[in-house]
Amino acid sequence: MTVFQNIRKGLIPARLTVDEVYALTEAGVLREGEHFELIDGEIVPMAAAKADWHSIMVARLNRALVRTLPEDVRLFVEASITLSPTLLLEPDLAVWRKDGLPRSMRGPDILLLIEVADSSLSYDLRVKAPLYAAHGVREYWVVDAVRRTVRVHRDPREGVYQDVEEYDEDVAIAPLLLDGVMIRLDTLD
Repeated sequence: MTVFQNIRKGLIPARLTVDEVYALTEAGVLREGEHFELIDGEIVPMAAAKADWHSIMVARLNRALVRTLPEDVRLFVEASITLSPTLLLEPDLAVWRKDGLPRSMRGPDILLLIEVADSSLSYDLRVKAPLYAAHGVREYWVVDAVRRTVRVHRDPREGVYQDVEEYDEDVAIAPLLLDGVMIRLDTLD
């Protein structure tokens, strides 16, 4: 039974905390690997199947980042990130210091978050960007896997990124908090 079937049957409350989500997962009520996020305590379904362009771009970015990241950081793919007691998001790629555990990461601890979008572009820009900004994520990229552009969000203040720029695939982009890392979409293999 999926999380959404359990909600409809009244087995899971309509509003949850992140701790309750983890407890329900440990109890087997929620299955590991189910695709959802928790936004303001409400479970929001995510697409279970990713489009080819999405998967290819995530794999390319993963490979490029792993090759260039400093030794003191880690790259996580689809890690669950707790930004508040009622906010649990699952970005495609996340980078933070080696000693940090996914469940204890908060916005300012994260060095770079990347969402890869094909059909989710509007959601990633209109829903996730303000949430990440409100919780202090200092750098958030939305990679459009279809148009092959990167929208870089920096300088979060009062729930809004003050610096937002879009780059074409032939422009090299360097995350501000990761020395020596450079991404250029048209050179990813």
